[in-house]
Amino acid sequence: MIAALASPVLLLLGAGAMDMARYRGAVDELQNIADFASIAGAREMILANSNQSSIENAVSNVISSRMQSLFGNQPYTQDIDVRMDDAEVFVKVSFQVNGMLGQNLFPENGLVKADSVAVAAGSTKICAISLDIDEDDVFSLQDQSSLQADGCSLYTNSYATNAVSFSQDSSILAEVVCSGGGIANYSDAFKATALTDCPTIEDPLKDRRQPRVRNNCDEVDYSIGDISGDTLRNEEENDKDGDSSGGVRRGLPAMSAMSYDSAQTVSVTLRPGIYCGGIKIGRYVNAAFEPGIYIIKEGPLEIFPYAVAKGEGVGFYLTGVNSMIDFEENSEISFSAPVDGTMAGILFWENRRNPKRQIHKISTHLARELLGTIYLSRGHLFIEATDTVGEDSDFTIIIAKWLVLRGQSSLYLNTDYSNTEVPVPEGVGPIGGSAYLRN
Repeated sequence: MIAALASPVLLLLGAGAMDMARYRGAVDELQNIADFASIAGAREMILANSNQSSIENAVSNVISSRMQSLFGNQPYTQDIDVRMDDAEVFVKVSFQVNGMLGQNLFPENGLVKADSVAVAAGSTKICAISLDIDEDDVFSLQDQSSLQADGCSLYTNSYATNAVSFSQDSSILAEVVCSGGGIANYSDAFKATALTDCPTIEDPLKDRRQPRVRNNCDEVDYSIGDISGDTLRNEEENDKDGDSSGGVRRGLPAMSAMSYDSAQTVSVTLRPGIYCGGIKIGRYVNAAFEPGIYIIKEGPLEIFPYAVAKGEGVGFYLTGVNSMIDFEENSEISFSAPVDGTMAGILFWENRRNPKRQIHKISTHLARELLGTIYLSRGHLFIEATDTVGEDSDFTIIIAKWLVLRGQSSLYLNTDYSNTEVPVPEGVGPIGGSAYLRN
């Protein structure tokens, strides 16, 4: 009889104990979810193309999947606050715990709350690397040239005494200039932390698979418009081939569609393919490049004065002898790299087996958008414009054997990675970094 009378009380006590254990377990589990979600948001913040929306989505996805896994379809509320300027992610999560004896026994009637703050820290941005290991002046600013790379770092691997050099009239704004050897002649216009004897940075793209190149050509010696004053080499090749047209396009006509806007200006649309002998856009030609990969094989990508060359989602793969870029003075250039595929994030890519020291030149101040990575691991890049280059690009990253600025050129290496869908290749842009809980 006593046992029978006591059993309801014992059952109530047991149910109460189970409810409280469930409540305490929910508190711990919810805190783990909040912490894990805020850390995930901080890690997302370190990535090159993260923005407030992508971070919020990453946090929300973590909360949703973990709540579903642990608590089934139990309704919950969340509050996500991403503070980009402070590199912090705030997360609050709450839900109602239901007990066998109701909710009166629980603190706040069973409303479980958890909050967490995570911080992204320690990331650095690399926006230029010169790969040569033993020569002077491999990263050089000459004459009255300038480099604007506010908030990012520039590296050279050369251990030479004058691996990095600046003229007295040049200027630079960067976070760090890190030389494997020495830095010569920097003055008050050198606004960056100067580090010497830095460790070598291995080519960050060395293991990335190069685009495939077929043996056949879609176009041969493609040119359009006035290309007078071209190189002797190409004139000799035209003579050798028996071409009296001055090298005007030969090959498959289906690759391009042309229309004349006026008596002086020609508009042309180019499509991706293999351009043997290169591409030459002559004077007063407006060239629109459709999205895709352009194989520039054994010839230059040459844009003549007063020509316009534009394309979104384009990648240029330079392979073979004389496969170089040459953007002449007063040509207008606007290119952005592909968002996906073999050349995702890479605007210009030089075959790793190309001859060494081929010269790539940007001589126009109208190259305002060069969005993506310029990857010239064998060649020398010379910026020789009379004004600014790259100022309209959300980001530009340069990996080259040499990087030299001359004349009055002013190169902008922006780092607005979150403003574009063009990805930043791994190993450049924001690298390193860590995420930790603040509370």
